[in-house]
Amino acid sequence: MRLWIDTNAARSPRALRDLCRLARSKCVEVVVHAQVYLERRRQQRVELGDQFLETVFDDFLKQHRIKVVDIHLDQPTAARWADGLCQRYPSDAAWELAKHLTLGGELRTDFKVLPGKMPMTTDWLIALAVEDDAASRILTHDDGEEWRRLRDAEPRRVLRWDEAVTWLGELPAREPPTDPGV
Repeated sequence: MRLWIDTNAARSPRALRDLCRLARSKCVEVVVHAQVYLERRRQQRVELGDQFLETVFDDFLKQHRIKVVDIHLDQPTAARWADGLCQRYPSDAAWELAKHLTLGGELRTDFKVLPGKMPMTTDWLIALAVEDDAASRILTHDDGEEWRRLRDAEPRRVLRWDEAVTWLGELPAREPPTDPGV
């Protein structure tokens, strides 16, 4: 079982530490996609300037056992995801509208006219990867179209911070598996 953390939910080190502690007590692996790692590391470098220490940034992840994962996008996975997206959005117009709906908040207001054809964002890939693993949930505050399938799932698989804490709290406490090689 995994809890993915999106960039917009990875802001408070203290809250993230507490969430990771709770997740570990329930044997839930906490992960971030490599793109989320990239975004947060760049943001931290900008915020901290010369005081940014890459060892502190990376040690935080190690200390709290947050794994940085990548999506393995091979041909069978790409075919399955393409077919699923085509079923959800059966025309070019529907697909373009879905991608436009991922533009939210300030980004949307900055456009005087919404752009025409748009590329698929990384969030779509992360959402599809989470969909592939029925035991996974994602913590995000993003209400974009790319998360709709996970938001509409039963049980709901897109969680806001409080919902993630509640979900973890309701899971039974579990002992971490022991390594037979130790």
